[in-house]
Amino acid sequence: MRPGVRPVLLLDLAAAGAATAAVVLAAGLPLAARGALTPLALALVVLAGAGAGLTFGAVLLFRAVARPVDRLLGAAERLGADARADALPLLAPPGERAAPEGRGVAGAAVAFERLAGALSEERVRLADKVGELERANAALLDARESLVRAERLATAGQLASGIAHEVGNPLGAISGYAELARARLRDGGPAALAQASEFAERIAAETARIDRIVRDLLDLARPSAPEVRPVDVRGPLDAALRLARAQPRFRAVEVTEYVPAELPPVLADEQRLAQVLLNLLLNAGDAMSGAGAVRVSAREDGAVIELAVEDRGPGFAVADLPRVFEPFFTTKPAGQGTGLGLAICRGIVEALGGEIRAENPPGGGARVVLRLRAAAGGAEG
Repeated sequence: MRPGVRPVLLLDLAAAGAATAAVVLAAGLPLAARGALTPLALALVVLAGAGAGLTFGAVLLFRAVARPVDRLLGAAERLGADARADALPLLAPPGERAAPEGRGVAGAAVAFERLAGALSEERVRLADKVGELERANAALLDARESLVRAERLATAGQLASGIAHEVGNPLGAISGYAELARARLRDGGPAALAQASEFAERIAAETARIDRIVRDLLDLARPSAPEVRPVDVRGPLDAALRLARAQPRFRAVEVTEYVPAELPPVLADEQRLAQVLLNLLLNAGDAMSGAGAVRVSAREDGAVIELAVEDRGPGFAVADLPRVFEPFFTTKPAGQGTGLGLAICRGIVEALGGEIRAENPPGGGARVVLRLRAAAGGAEG
């Protein structure tokens, strides 16, 4: 126990002993006056009462006061060790004489005043730091959104050349079917009219094909705020496959899909999920030099929907696996990759509350797995 606390407690104990002795003396004097107690016996009784009072008071004071005060002073000294000496004016309470620092209850008050001042200053500094972190976080979010938009536009630009060729084929077919239909209509016979109707249906099918490709491209390039809602994974997967198949580097790739009919929807942004899947499909095609097999599968795993894109290419180098999602890391030759695609895929998936990983499956090739939250309430209609 600190020296400053002991004198106070000793004085309290002395006062308790004196008070007990006074009570015993007051009770014993009438007995001594009637001769029931001799003066020596009375003195002994008074001394015994004083001793009992001192012992009882010592036990109570040391248990109830000394130990808690020691702990409080120790905690205040440890917490306030780094506080400035002038954090608060160290003044004694009104009506009390100032005590040296660290002595008794007044010392505890000084220590806690200093600690309160240090904590107040630390609270101000912490609020400033929190404000700085919030501003930095907002800047990072803006930067990430800018990267997502830039990568989306870059992907759309890369897709445009392939789509131009893909759209050219159905346009040529439409032109040929229209000319044939015009010739049949000029003939006017029943058989010719039937053939003209068939050509018109083919024209409509080719037009719908062009419309789907163009709309998918516009949806991919259009900037939009993320909108997380229940999504059937077949929608973004079909859009990604249509855009991928319009690319020359993907036309010799055979894609097999396994998406169970009873698969629940996922919580996702449809356009951004399509962007992730398209990026993975094109990466798989590039890894196989435009020819090979890709398998896209989905399964339910408790409260999670797992989507996997697997190719039969050379797979990831073991040394590269920890880095494949790092920004600007790429194994493609210079000028053929920015190294942002997989990094942005990870950012999108994590923003949706999911996770993404890359691995080499046992049979060879590469696999990228998305794990997204399943929507409990079903898809929105």
